[in-house]
Amino acid sequence: MFTNDRFKRNHKINNRKKKYRYLLSAGLAVVLALSSCGPGYSGGDRKNRLKEETSAAGNQEEYSRTDFVMDTVFQAKIYGTEDLTEDLLELLSRLEKKELSWRISDSEIARVNQDSQSGTATEISRDFARWTAASLDLAQKSEGAFDPTIGLLTNLWNIEGENPVVPAESEIRKVLDQCGWNKVHLDETALTISLDDGCTLDFGASGKGIGCDAAAAFLEGSRRVTGAVVSIGGSNLVYGSKPDGEAWKVAIQDPRGKTGELMGYISLEGTNYVSTSGDYEKYFEQDGKRYHHILDPHTGYPARSGLISVTVICGSGLLSDGLSTACFVLGKEKALALLESYGAEGILVDENKNVVTTGGIRNRYTPISSDYKLTDDELTK
Repeated sequence: MFTNDRFKRNHKINNRKKKYRYLLSAGLAVVLALSSCGPGYSGGDRKNRLKEETSAAGNQEEYSRTDFVMDTVFQAKIYGTEDLTEDLLELLSRLEKKELSWRISDSEIARVNQDSQSGTATEISRDFARWTAASLDLAQKSEGAFDPTIGLLTNLWNIEGENPVVPAESEIRKVLDQCGWNKVHLDETALTISLDDGCTLDFGASGKGIGCDAAAAFLEGSRRVTGAVVSIGGSNLVYGSKPDGEAWKVAIQDPRGKTGELMGYISLEGTNYVSTSGDYEKYFEQDGKRYHHILDPHTGYPARSGLISVTVICGSGLLSDGLSTACFVLGKEKALALLESYGAEGILVDENKNVVTTGGIRNRYTPISSDYKLTDDELTK
């Protein structure tokens, strides 16, 4: 039988001081990178409605906050008539504690992993069913490049721990035998779920995007906000519009540069979700080789697809987060069909510093670093 304690083995949670050192060094750069620029990628007419709804509420102010939630940097910049940054932080904290964190024994995902073993049908919330359905759909369409059941594998590698090492091949094989998205059985009508024995769910590769979706729903329900930028680790929400009507500018980290050094930026208008996955975010080195945190569910090892960074832009936080992971694992060629099937846009960077964009975002991307070459290839037309 599966136990939550077993899932936690070898996991070391960073202490608060270490977290906030990262917060100050990495987080500040993201805030500075999210500003305005020229014409951008349109997210629809919702920004005009937002302006109309708040026009009678008086002059707008800018409210900012930087903090730590969901085990990563949280940043919010809100334009409106009231500071709702604390409300957003509390919302995400509840989402983490009540729904998404397997480390918290009474969260929904921990309960599912405990109670639904060996095919036992377990009741779940409608939101949980929706997240699971979207995750399983992405897993199927990506041929398993994205897999919401590799939490045990992630835990085995323990890349965020104090002294990570490459696991033994036998350990990797043993854990992989318990993973597999087809070991998850969801009944969306009955709102129940069951897992094959030993299998566990982990929304780690999409949880930050789920948080962005929750933030957007919260902001949508408020008439006191016309625009906002919310960043949760590598997942970002740009919502509504800036008071001056100019586009959002979403920066892309130079995957081989120092924190805050930029490769380029994307100009966006309206509400969009942007997520980036890269081999530079979390990694360790052993015997002169880099082992990053984006694991290939097929091999059990860090993905070696020829890519070093993938940025995805689309209309869903969960999908932008999950797609960036899947595309990184798949590599440039196979990412074509996947992005196209979801109507998503992407910017892919290979190990030779070639940059490939999808057709819909091509004219919205502005390079900054001369080290990277924008190729003539396009993933979608």
